[in-house]
Amino acid sequence: SPSIGVRRYKEKIRRVHIEREQLDQLRARSMAFADMRFACYVGLLIDTGARKSELLERTWSDVDLDNRQILAPTTKNGTPRVLFFSEPTAQLLKRVYPKRSPEKLLFEGRVPGQPISFRRIWGVVTKEIGLPDLHMHDIRHAAAASLLRAGVTLGVAAQVLGHDPAVLARRYGHLETYALRKAQESSWNQI
Repeated sequence: SPSIGVRRYKEKIRRVHIEREQLDQLRARSMAFADMRFACYVGLLIDTGARKSELLERTWSDVDLDNRQILAPTTKNGTPRVLFFSEPTAQLLKRVYPKRSPEKLLFEGRVPGQPISFRRIWGVVTKEIGLPDLHMHDIRHAAAASLLRAGVTLGVAAQVLGHDPAVLARRYGHLETYALRKAQESSWNQI
């Protein structure tokens, strides 16, 4: 490895916990911007738990609004996956994008073929809702936690998020323990 012998920069460990109400605030505040593409982007981040690149690299040919899904043929770990989103997000996409060219990016910037950067607007919104240190990728962690708290197994959650199951288990295994405990406790009431 080329990094052997290179001193690692010391970083504080970031613990991120996002409440459902905070995600609702983020979604609601994103709707207030003139560029409604940002609201679509935030809705898709929250609904899908997608990586930023999985959304920004998609063209309209990857999107099936009727079935509320986006095909991500190439992902960070090299496996294709389907991103599922909610009916309200589908309706918002239809309203914001009445005309959709199959070859155009979902979130195309001023330069054709290049995605828009939502970095500045993200900073404004997160500051306004009282979460100035919230990163876009943190929404993905919130989605993983939500899946596991809902009782979804690590294997299914890994497939939904396009994660390696071992990595997901290492990061979020403690949340599956919570779901297992709840399942066991609920079974006691059935006896």
